[in-house]
Amino acid sequence: MERGLTKILELINKLCRSSFSYVIKADTGNASILDSCGNLDMDQPGLAVLNKELSARKNISSAVLKKLKSYKSFAKANSIKSCYADVICSKGADRYLLLIFSKRADSFSKAAIGKIKLAQEIIAEQLHADKTGDGNLYYVETFKNVHIPFIVSNLKNDIKFSNPAFYEVFDINKTTGEENILDFIVLHDEKGEKLDFEQYPFVRAAREKKSVTDEIYKIYTQDNNDRWIRAASIYISDEESPEGHIVTGFWDITKMVKSELYFKEATKSIQSVLFSTDSTGSEYYFITKAVQRVFGYSPEDVYNNRFVLIRRIYPEYFFRFKEFVRDLQNGKERTIEYKLKDKFNNDRYVRHSGIPIIENKRVVRIVGIIYDITNEKMYQEKLTRSEEKFRMLVETADDLIFSLNSAGYFVMVNENGALSLGHVSDEMIGRHFLEFVPEEDKPDIAVAFQKILGSDNITTFEANFIDKFGNKVIFEIQARPTKTDGQITGMLGIGRDITKRLKDESKLRELNQKIMEANRIISIERDRAKHQISVLEELNTLKNDFVSNVSHELRTPLASIVGFAETIVSDPELPREMIIEFNEIILTESKRLARFINDVLDFSKLESGVAELNKSNFDLIELYKEIALSFKKQSESKGIAYSVEIPEAEFIINGDKERLSKAFSNIIANAIKFTKKGGRISVVTQTFLNEVEMVVSDTGTGIPQKDVNKVFEKFYKNNRAGTQIPGAGIGLAQTKKIIDLHKGLIQIKSELDRGTSVIIRLPKN
Repeated sequence: MERGLTKILELINKLCRSSFSYVIKADTGNASILDSCGNLDMDQPGLAVLNKELSARKNISSAVLKKLKSYKSFAKANSIKSCYADVICSKGADRYLLLIFSKRADSFSKAAIGKIKLAQEIIAEQLHADKTGDGNLYYVETFKNVHIPFIVSNLKNDIKFSNPAFYEVFDINKTTGEENILDFIVLHDEKGEKLDFEQYPFVRAAREKKSVTDEIYKIYTQDNNDRWIRAASIYISDEESPEGHIVTGFWDITKMVKSELYFKEATKSIQSVLFSTDSTGSEYYFITKAVQRVFGYSPEDVYNNRFVLIRRIYPEYFFRFKEFVRDLQNGKERTIEYKLKDKFNNDRYVRHSGIPIIENKRVVRIVGIIYDITNEKMYQEKLTRSEEKFRMLVETADDLIFSLNSAGYFVMVNENGALSLGHVSDEMIGRHFLEFVPEEDKPDIAVAFQKILGSDNITTFEANFIDKFGNKVIFEIQARPTKTDGQITGMLGIGRDITKRLKDESKLRELNQKIMEANRIISIERDRAKHQISVLEELNTLKNDFVSNVSHELRTPLASIVGFAETIVSDPELPREMIIEFNEIILTESKRLARFINDVLDFSKLESGVAELNKSNFDLIELYKEIALSFKKQSESKGIAYSVEIPEAEFIINGDKERLSKAFSNIIANAIKFTKKGGRISVVTQTFLNEVEMVVSDTGTGIPQKDVNKVFEKFYKNNRAGTQIPGAGIGLAQTKKIIDLHKGLIQIKSELDRGTSVIIRLPKN
């Protein structure tokens, strides 16, 4: 029996990937080791203490074993990570215990424990059995109480014994004799192919005289239902059966296998990547095959190289990814979007959702899903570009472009269109269309609206509008309804001023235009008068700011000049090379200080009208090109994309070339100053018949809408929260003054956090 017990313990160690196991005979407070297997020193004092303390316990289990002080000490000394303990059987006052120890944390899974139970019952029956009499009686007596489905066969593959549970698994009539059982055991592989008899596990175990474990087969019942079983054939030989016999246990795993198949079927059809990782998010326990479609890596690539995906994340997203993982480790569900490169170096955008799995108040795993949103991002970018183009088209169009809701109220009006009625767009939004129509024309407009709403085509009609100043303006309007899910949600229309086309109102048209212009000027002057007091108050504040800013601009170079000069004076033994270096710094800072003072004095002269322009004839296009290209190196060194589009043309003007150079340089320098790394700056020049236009556009921080009209004021600085931009706030004011003196026009269009465009137009003379 001892040799057979050793083989069973060897098999247990193999099945569980454990380090050592043994069986002890115990009564109250005493324990003796019957047999053992593994590299454990069975004579060590710590083991004897553990066995004695364990034998004194009434209830024996793995949980009880882990609580013993002797086990904790023993486990620490032998690097044990997991254990198993159970009572095999009792015989009189004696109890027989099975103990298994492993240096791995994952040795005792449910599947492994099931196999241990089978081996345990075999050991129990061997301990109880009277091994005299014929062979069949021995098998019956030995295994009659084992509840796991199994058969016992000899090395000739004759079935010597089978228990009732076996008949149920294979759907065999219980009256069938042992000699006919092989006719009913038909095993198939996982693909459903019938196996040769030589491939059966108990046949292989008999042929090779070694155990065959953890084999999975498919069988079919008499009503043709498929079932899945896991088989383990254990080869046993001892003094009572020296030729050996095979004990084959079967486990019905149909539910588990089908669940796995259903899960694989479901995950296979899901295009997104499902995954399960450790708590750090770096080691993958499971990942679906969709990872190959999305990233180009197979699941095996991910399992074998746990950082293969993390290393492909773009650096600018990596800090956010670390925060994402940190939140998951703290038990928070999170979703993040980031950019990475796939296996083929293609850019991919993904949306990564993670859910922490918490056990005993500790995050043990992270599961989640990764969506490929590359196309979504591309569509978003295209939509953004389309919206920008549409916005530019609407805002630059001279026609009245508007949108009404289903009740007829303005939702959107372009600025130029609103100005044609003497309004700004904000004054019209939220007001009803009929508020701008003469009373006598309202019935006709209502009929036109009904016609528009009853048709999917464009409807054209004329409408008389009353502008802000009470003047009648005639528009030819083309409109059509807007729909969502078949329901009318409003109306989109374009109106063109056709007053000029009406002969009877030709003189009135000219007069109306002059009146509208005069009224606009009056409106501007009225607004200026209203704000004059507040402007004066702001001026005092701005002057104080100016003094502060100028003081700062003066203090910085002066501090360098004084500091290095004092160093030279105070140390007569200072090396000549250092004196030369300090003198150069003093000279540089002095020149910088002189330039700043000259700028302030020049601006003061321009403001007071004392300064005169030093005019000469020169090629403005050539000047633009020279200045634009001079900033290219500075821009690119900051990591900003810089483009210049200047036509090959000649445009001679009479002006102050030096001051215009300074004005143009101020604009481009500002664009570089307020544009971050990765941004874009473009300088575009166009020539017309009598004027030249230069547009400098950037993708920088932009200017708040409320401050756009202030940027040309003296001492104004666009300081955002948390930032401090150097300068005294006279650069743009000086630039505008120079352009004004050349009878030119300068405009700024800007959106916060989206960029700024500066437009300069200069006439030929």
